[in-house]
Amino acid sequence: MAKKTESNRGVSGFPKAAVVPAEKRIQSQTNASRILISRSIFDTTLSKLAKRSSGWRESAGIWAGTISGDDATVTNLYLHHELCDDRGRAYSLELTEEAKFALYRRLAASGLKLIALIHTHPENWVGLSPIDERNQICSRIGFYSLVVPWYGRKPAQLSSLGFHVRGDSGWQRIPASHISRHLIITE
Repeated sequence: MAKKTESNRGVSGFPKAAVVPAEKRIQSQTNASRILISRSIFDTTLSKLAKRSSGWRESAGIWAGTISGDDATVTNLYLHHELCDDRGRAYSLELTEEAKFALYRRLAASGLKLIALIHTHPENWVGLSPIDERNQICSRIGFYSLVVPWYGRKPAQLSSLGFHVRGDSGWQRIPASHISRHLIITE
């Protein structure tokens, strides 16, 4: 087994003692480890995404709400196509910068936080494409991105969703068997 050694790299102007290894960093206060969402908002989200997709184009929505400790509670759904012309196509859609900033202002005025982006894909692949990774609405550590297969046409089981969380080194996919630990649907 290799012996663990200390890095001799530092940052100019910072004492070596001030550098904290990644595994010991304090996470943002908004780094919730689970999403709480009512059955009503969850079902409405899936229904509206499927309707907008119409079996031929991607659709997306944004969940916003409150964050307290480890829990992010979804209270609001904002659909891309209601915020702007999302230019939904078979393999892509877009939220304009103007629509993003209007949403950010709205959330700031109401005290709500971005919790997750949820969007559809045309088939059963629910990973994040390079475009999905680049065109994020929020780069906060702990932000979620969910992918619904088959343009939302088929009833979605939690295990069929792509469930991704933003970490300090990019997006990480949560295994299907663990999704129910992070996405709690309440009655």
